[in-house]
Amino acid sequence: MQMKTWIRALAMTAGLTLLQSAASAGEKIVLADLTWDEPRAVNAVLSEILTTTYGADVGLIAADQTAVFAAMAKGDGSVDVHPAVWSGAQQSNIDRFVTGEGKVRLNAKPYNATDGFYIPRFFAEKHNIKSIEDLKKPEIAALFDINGDGRGDYWPGAPGWGVTNIYRIKGVSYGLEALYDPIVASDALLKTQLASVEAKKEGGLLFYYWKPEALHQAYDLVQLQEPPFDGFAMDSKKGTPEYKADGCYNYVDPKESPDWLTKSRITCATPPQPIYIAYSTSLEQRAPDIAAFLKRVAIEPEDVGAWIYAMTIEKKEPAAVAKEWVAAHADRVKAWTEK
Repeated sequence: MQMKTWIRALAMTAGLTLLQSAASAGEKIVLADLTWDEPRAVNAVLSEILTTTYGADVGLIAADQTAVFAAMAKGDGSVDVHPAVWSGAQQSNIDRFVTGEGKVRLNAKPYNATDGFYIPRFFAEKHNIKSIEDLKKPEIAALFDINGDGRGDYWPGAPGWGVTNIYRIKGVSYGLEALYDPIVASDALLKTQLASVEAKKEGGLLFYYWKPEALHQAYDLVQLQEPPFDGFAMDSKKGTPEYKADGCYNYVDPKESPDWLTKSRITCATPPQPIYIAYSTSLEQRAPDIAAFLKRVAIEPEDVGAWIYAMTIEKKEPAAVAKEWVAAHADRVKAWTEK
């Protein structure tokens, strides 16, 4: 009798284990489809692992980043994963949805990225442009006139990007917008304009950009010198080692004030910032194995650069790039997926 009871209990335990391990199988997981190459590459790798390891039904949805955070916080599966959270540009969303409400999680090990103002090297050398200060000369500003109105133009980022606000603030804080107009347009339009400038080797183009990104393999670009970062002046940074009451970096989010552009002040280089994968806390109940996987994913900047290069320069399909990378890095993937 005891033997039968033990066998029945063992069978029930085994069945429960199978149910738990299969809980994530067939689960619908929706990834945010954002508008630049980095999240597309990360999404491809996540999708490959989610489908092959967990049997998940992966979908993509395009949305503004703030809408993505709000959707993840709802926990209804409308958006489950944000593949590339630039923490410097998304701090208010992190403060609210991650730290405050606890409805969104971040992966444990982010990777660092850098950004700044860039121009083509041939143009920098021709006109001896090395720093932000050089851009303040009227004769230099006129060289960056794209639309023929006599004023310089610069690209601070695309619509809906949090970083676009930061580079608008830099344009005002540095005094550039006295001579330059911001052109907020898509990443694709910027790349088309850059390709034209590089092909002709004439015309100026001033734009925000970042690393890791394959654009640096495609073209020879120069990052302009800015004063060094000496501290965040925002109240949200109080209590951190980076806080400084009169620091060079004071960012007011547009959601906090309609006068964000004039109340903010950024007069220095942006420090390297962690890039996270974010996911809905609801996955811890709906698909705990997948939530644990997303927590453990640890991407390196070199990974992202290689993925984007393969996609944009070698013209490989993102899914093919992801499949090749996952197969070639089985040990790393195992560390993310093992229990």
